[in-house]
Amino acid sequence: MDGLLLIDKPKGITSTRVVELVRKKLKDKVGHTGTLDPIATGLLLLLVGKATRFSWLFLNLDKSYRVVGELGLTTDTYDLEGKVIERREVSVDCESIKRVLGKFRGEIEQVPPKFSAKKVKGKRAYKLARRGEEVELKPVKVKVHSLELTRCTLPHFEVRTTVSSGTYVRTLIHDIGQALGVGATVVELRRTAVDGFRVEDAPTLEDFLSFKEPGNLLIPTDKALSFLPSVSLGSVLGSRLVKGNSVPLEECDIDGYVRVYISGKFVGVGTVKECLLKPERLMASA
Repeated sequence: MDGLLLIDKPKGITSTRVVELVRKKLKDKVGHTGTLDPIATGLLLLLVGKATRFSWLFLNLDKSYRVVGELGLTTDTYDLEGKVIERREVSVDCESIKRVLGKFRGEIEQVPPKFSAKKVKGKRAYKLARRGEEVELKPVKVKVHSLELTRCTLPHFEVRTTVSSGTYVRTLIHDIGQALGVGATVVELRRTAVDGFRVEDAPTLEDFLSFKEPGNLLIPTDKALSFLPSVSLGSVLGSRLVKGNSVPLEECDIDGYVRVYISGKFVGVGTVKECLLKPERLMASA
């Protein structure tokens, strides 16, 4: 049983727990391709069986969110589960929010929250923060592809955003609040898409666990990797590739990772550079 499984994660459960429940249901190897905070809901991409060999390819995909923030409130975790640091009077209007959002589109720098899985000297930042230790995280460059105000009922506001991998949406809302001079924290967070995968196509965790034939919900591995271009080989070159050899391509206009098919059968992922195809991660022989 191999492939990609879409799950609509409920609030109040960790991504690791979702993986455990799915693994128990499928009785197979399962891994996630990026976590969601317990407070968050929405799309989780889970890889099953041999498809787990390709998890690294999904980690860098863009992600879309719907987020509700509350102005005038700052917490240490940047969401409602944290300790309240400060409350301020909300002295801004909806037009001010729209103007400030423009500063956060495109490539920006942000400091990950101290309550995050980022490592500091080999230890998770959130573990250090929970022990009351000082946590210093360096700014990282991320990209905010889109950021739009969709609802404004002060002190609450809602935005929809698509961001690069590694972007902390909690930090984004926190920084917007700081730019407005009143502070802000996340009230609701929902992941709506990962690249071309949409939460509308995902069963809820509850529905999945009650499904009699859950294997039917898996997206075949090669289709799950459809964000990569494909290369097709015949049996001769294919035989050389699966033995670990690089093979030349007669015509190519691509560089980077590709799906590899041998005699019409998907066998894994390779890397193309200067028209030379090298095996990267294979899951089947020719």
